[in-house]
Amino acid sequence: MSWFDVADSGLSGAGEVTMLSREEVRKCLTNLDPVDVVRETLADHDRGVGLLPAEAYLRWENSQGAYTRSIGMPGAVRSSYGMKIINASVSNPARGLERAGGIGLCFDAETARITTIMEAGLLSAVRTAAVSAVGVDALGYGGAVSLAVVGCGAQGRMHAALLAERLPSLRKIMLYDRSPEAARALAATLPGISAQVCPTAREAVSAAEIAVFTTTMDVGYVEPDWASPSALLINVSLGDLTDAAFRDAAAVYVDDVDLVADNPRRPLGRLMAEGMFGRPGPAGSARPLDGTLGGILTGRHSADGVASPYVVLNPFGMGVLDVALYAAVSAQARAEGLGTVVHLG
Repeated sequence: MSWFDVADSGLSGAGEVTMLSREEVRKCLTNLDPVDVVRETLADHDRGVGLLPAEAYLRWENSQGAYTRSIGMPGAVRSSYGMKIINASVSNPARGLERAGGIGLCFDAETARITTIMEAGLLSAVRTAAVSAVGVDALGYGGAVSLAVVGCGAQGRMHAALLAERLPSLRKIMLYDRSPEAARALAATLPGISAQVCPTAREAVSAAEIAVFTTTMDVGYVEPDWASPSALLINVSLGDLTDAAFRDAAAVYVDDVDLVADNPRRPLGRLMAEGMFGRPGPAGSARPLDGTLGGILTGRHSADGVASPYVVLNPFGMGVLDVALYAAVSAQARAEGLGTVVHLG
């Protein structure tokens, strides 16, 4: 018997872990409303229910010199504990891969053992689009007739599909991507609605009441005069909006103020670090952020609705929302008998 056999002989193993593939996650989602899960969790977070620790962030450049990173996002809400590990490289689409992918973990509340491991790329896109859908409702844009999606990858496709489903008045969608083929492919998946592929991002944005940015850009290019009157600009990706676009907005909302303040890698976090924006509250030397989505849902913050010249929503991405979705998917998988059980012990 080897030394590690001796050392391990008195210890119990990790036990059973359920593995859920992307297709199994997809099946679970057909019986869940992720927007409801996200809305409830945003409100819980604002009430102080749950935990949202700092992210772990690892960045490097791959052999092509492309921005590549891994982010670990732990969280807890009510009795659900878990973690999202999401990795991405901006060169992945050229390899025929989605830009981001990863795994979601569910933890046992008593033992802290991992109980479920699931494919997280699909759920990450679902969570992000669900936050945008909550923001559209909370900020008074639920009656929008027109939508622009700038960036037609996985996030853009998810946003277009979910918002087309949830906005009853939506009649047209303007699409732009640096790859016209990607925009045309997305347009072909949106039957029953007028989908227009635009030659420039500005043309798409200027024709829409809601504009969603789901690109890989990290340098701002969207100027204030791009927005149509009283539009909602949802800045999902890293850096589409210029400093002026943030500064000139009628209102700026986020998902979590601490996430913004602690992340100067992203434009709004940098603007807070530079003193251009401050925390919600009485105006001081810095312009205050106007509130959080959770604060609007609980009534702690107010939203004036459609406002001129335009409104900005800049969600950074909260791991606690992913954990809530993982818990819901895991429960649904158990109810449907989905998943492969792996014995680690």
